[in-house]
Amino acid sequence: MTEPMEEYRSELKKLAEKVMEVMDENLGLPKEYIKKAFNGGYGENAFFGTKVRGLQIHKDGEWIDVQPLPNAIVINTGDQIEVLSNGLYKSVWHRVLPIPGENRRSIASFYNPSLKATIAPAPELVEKVDQEVDQAYPKFVFGDYMSVYAEQKFLPKEPRFHAVKAM
Repeated sequence: MTEPMEEYRSELKKLAEKVMEVMDENLGLPKEYIKKAFNGGYGENAFFGTKVRGLQIHKDGEWIDVQPLPNAIVINTGDQIEVLSNGLYKSVWHRVLPIPGENRRSIASFYNPSLKATIAPAPELVEKVDQEVDQAYPKFVFGDYMSVYAEQKFLPKEPRFHAVKAM
């Protein structure tokens, strides 16, 4: 018999993959484009993890608590989706804080690309102007990005993009 948390994680992974399919369709990309990009083509699969804490987002210069709603799931598309969509989907600067004296209020789960996956704007979403490519985001290996992210995760995302572009 499957433990409730394992079943929950399995269902969240399916939901994440369904959301990526909807993003593909919305962006006009081939079916499973984002999923394939996350898997990286190196025989490694995207990975899924779960953390527990209180979620806040940065909006209009201040940190705001994300209020949990019964039976609701909050989705943050993350920096890798911002890059793949060439900025059409934006990631949200966020942080997680423990809530002293409170019961668990959220379960944060992550569907991440393989560490060897190359993340870059989808060619279909990059405009070509006079044979030059207008690509606002760098191409990077996700594992390299995670190394930069580990050092800068509480800072705005733009410096991370510049740091990984220089690698």
